[in-house]
Amino acid sequence: DGDKGGMTRQEMLTHVVLHGSYHRGEIGRMVVRIAVSPPWDTYAVHLHRAEPARRLGGEREPAEV
Repeated sequence: DGDKGGMTRQEMLTHVVLHGSYHRGEIGRMVVRIAVSPPWDTYAVHLHRAEPARRLGGEREPAEV
């Protein structure tokens, strides 16, 4: 907001992680206001398109990082 202040490391990291979702939510609201159907855009949809086998309900190991 431009004012002086401080944050802990944890608060800074949380801010960075959540900041983009705030903007994405605002864009979604604007798209609805202009009567455009927003695309189906979720992380789960991305995962299932990238790895269709996830839809089969089988157990799988998490990806290694």
